[in-house]
Amino acid sequence: MRRRREILDMYIRHVERVIDVVNHAEKLIEALVEGNEEEVLREWQNVFESERKADESKRNILAELSKEIFHPIDREELVRLIIMTDDIADYAKAWSRRAVLYTPNKTPNDIGKKLTLMSKKVLDAVNLIKQAVDTLVKDPRKVLEIANSIESLEEEVDDIRHDLFKSVLSFCNNAQPSQCILIKELMDSIENAADKCEDVGDLFRRIALLSI
Repeated sequence: MRRRREILDMYIRHVERVIDVVNHAEKLIEALVEGNEEEVLREWQNVFESERKADESKRNILAELSKEIFHPIDREELVRLIIMTDDIADYAKAWSRRAVLYTPNKTPNDIGKKLTLMSKKVLDAVNLIKQAVDTLVKDPRKVLEIANSIESLEEEVDDIRHDLFKSVLSFCNNAQPSQCILIKELMDSIENAADKCEDVGDLFRRIALLSI
């Protein structure tokens, strides 16, 4: 239990790194929508550096897990938790990269607003992941409520994407193919990040139920 707590503390620090990635990626979307190319490039550097630090913390935790004997179920759950959480940072970096490639073009207003809203909800979900791990040891039942909130955010992102897809199809009728592809992939990367948040929430739900 002591080692599990130590690993969870390391995982909290990893989640904080992932939050940094998503936070900068969300700001990058705002800059893209505003047509601020300089800010887009500045936030891309922040995303790149934050994601590198998240990768380092992931490797450190996995190295710690290899040093001592853990119950196989505990080890499997912790490894899945770490890797899935790191995937969120990967998707945030992916949507940021596509946004950089899209500049200096400016997104249509309706598309920009929905992309921004989607990215903000991903950031909200990652903050809830940190809340879940902070709460896990003290109140596992509370984690079930947090997992439900993460799932609700993912569903909201799905709804926004459904409406956004109509706008993207309309935009693609007149846009250059490269712009159409980038906007579509940017939208999908944000949705994938939200899906991965839900996966992490589901795993927390499982861990919490085993802890009650």
